[in-house]
Amino acid sequence: MSSVARASLLAMAAVAFTDVCSGQDIHILLRAKDGGTSFHLGEPIAVEAACVDPVSQQFLSPCAVVLKAEPLSPGTRLSADRIDQTTWRDAQSGELPPGPVGVCGTISNPLPTQPSKKPDWRSVTLEEPFPVYPGQYKLKAVLAYDLEISDRFGEPETHSTSDEVEIGMDDNLSWTNHLMHFSRCDYDVHLTLVPDSDAVAALRKHLAECTGTFPEPYAELLHEIVWLKMQVEQPELYARMLQLERSRPPLRGEDEAELQQRELEQARLSALSDAKQIQQWFHDQYRELLLETAEQLVTAYNSHPNLRDNEDFQEDLDDGFENWHEAAASLFGRADSYLSRHEVVNFLKRAGRSQKYVEAFVKNEKSDLPLSLPEYHQ
Repeated sequence: MSSVARASLLAMAAVAFTDVCSGQDIHILLRAKDGGTSFHLGEPIAVEAACVDPVSQQFLSPCAVVLKAEPLSPGTRLSADRIDQTTWRDAQSGELPPGPVGVCGTISNPLPTQPSKKPDWRSVTLEEPFPVYPGQYKLKAVLAYDLEISDRFGEPETHSTSDEVEIGMDDNLSWTNHLMHFSRCDYDVHLTLVPDSDAVAALRKHLAECTGTFPEPYAELLHEIVWLKMQVEQPELYARMLQLERSRPPLRGEDEAELQQRELEQARLSALSDAKQIQQWFHDQYRELLLETAEQLVTAYNSHPNLRDNEDFQEDLDDGFENWHEAAASLFGRADSYLSRHEVVNFLKRAGRSQKYVEAFVKNEKSDLPLSLPEYHQ
């Protein structure tokens, strides 16, 4: 996108904004839907929103907003963020902050520009992150337009202020009772969003089971555990990673390509120490989980001596090791950067694999496969 095109896109939205607004931020009115401010954790949380010019008191539509929740009382906490593919890839490669972004096209969430005599109340439901512990929370709203511009151009945009609505959560997700239902690699996605060390431990117990399906679901479980583990155990490092992700240089046009490259190089040089620390942390976590998975496969073999003549049992172990290594090969940096050849052979022998199988495994298994980007677990 050229500088002219980019500036034109932002200018058109700005003109539309000033044509209907007094120059002050749009104010977002919030009110409880049907008077409800008490919710059960896990159920939809909805309020009603409308937009108004705070000076002229003229109502505006369409009022497209996004709700944000904040903990208020002690012990309250929001769900963990889902895996963001871009952030995951940049953290793995050490390329933080990432390069500038910019997407041409129509803005999906325009600013509210249509005047109205009455407020255009619309129901808005809180999306992730959502409350996961009982207590008091505060809801605010931001214009969906501002979030879209920020996502597309990496620049913070603010055109609104918001009312606040306090809500109470009167119980908990009881995830230990309701989310702990594993069937091979099938599990409740909400378990990966509970920011709790017990949730991390629960997911880790089923690493070997997950290798029995295909390499992709197992790799996805690895991603989800590492992502959640960072938020639970290394919140400051996680916050720094997101800060670097959001501090990308501004997008420039083709006529300023050299300046763009110098800005990016300088930004990455300034963040080099943090980026390397984040990259190393991710590497160490994946290695730890890969070793843990192999130990679980070895334990499964040693715990069932009566099944060693069972063909299905042996085939499941073979599939488990093959999916385990393929997942490692699809991570950033090749399987050899996480597992030495000696370690792989040792695990196979300890799990009763024959010399012929071990030799074929070492010969046929690839160390490098197409990068497996994380996706939301369905």
